[in-house]
Amino acid sequence: MNKDQVAFGIDIGGTNTKIGLFDYSGTLLSFRTIPTPKATEPALFIEQLAQECDHILASELKLHLGDPKIVGVGAGAPMANYFTGRVDHAPNLGWKEVPLKKLFEEKFKTHAVIENDANLAAVGENKWGAGKDLSDFILITLGTGVGSGLILNGKLYRGNNALGGEGGHIIIPHEKKRLCSCGGLNHIESYLSAKGIKQTIFELIGEEWTIEKLGIEFKANNLRAVTIIDTIATELATGFVSMAVLMGPQAFIIGGGVSKLGDSFNQVVLKKFDELVHFSLKGKVKIITASLSSDKGAIYGGAAHIIDEVFS
Repeated sequence: MNKDQVAFGIDIGGTNTKIGLFDYSGTLLSFRTIPTPKATEPALFIEQLAQECDHILASELKLHLGDPKIVGVGAGAPMANYFTGRVDHAPNLGWKEVPLKKLFEEKFKTHAVIENDANLAAVGENKWGAGKDLSDFILITLGTGVGSGLILNGKLYRGNNALGGEGGHIIIPHEKKRLCSCGGLNHIESYLSAKGIKQTIFELIGEEWTIEKLGIEFKANNLRAVTIIDTIATELATGFVSMAVLMGPQAFIIGGGVSKLGDSFNQVVLKKFDELVHFSLKGKVKIITASLSSDKGAIYGGAAHIIDEVFS
């Protein structure tokens, strides 16, 4: 890849879509966030994304889509299937049977790869972030939903159908049963998504707190915040235990909005994890925060993915 070539990383989330323009070394040249419309046809939305990206290219580099200096676009979306290039069903987006790779290549006039958004975040952390010195880790994103990406022996693990490693849908035992957005019962996402955490907060204290307020109150050692953190840390650690005994990771890397709770939250999760996990893993697994920021991990991963794929 030449120094003047660039790549797009795009993260289509349930609430917002993030766009990043990167150079060959992983430097973020431009970043934009736009709302993800749920009532818009996917094809129309991808066309709108292409127009936005064309504006970015024109303003930043005086280029347009179709220029050979653009090596491609790596896009993440919930339930995106790398092998088929499709999103068969993404409940948080309201999408069914969307030929996402085809749409991107048509509208962006370049090569495209699509992945589960958490997979891309894992690729980004592996190439440029907190996982660059690790061979085996699990990246978990706690945001609108809960996703996970597995790096095993230094490579992204997809499973047979590209949907392997969906840790957000591990079932955890819980006295308060909840329905997941996918229709399942007691999935981690039911408790650790932004919506799930807010529901837990209300159930425990009868008030509506944001994640930011929870973090502030926890740092101030507010007893109610400590109780909330203890509860959600136990739920997350319970899911981590199941993942750890199957995959044997060196670390769990926490991304997404909840990662803003920081290392103090990680330490509570780690304490719970070591209390629950098989003795052979006690004290041997780290829990750390994603280093590519809580909101940009997947766009870094998208750019890293397309760069690696095109120039491998």
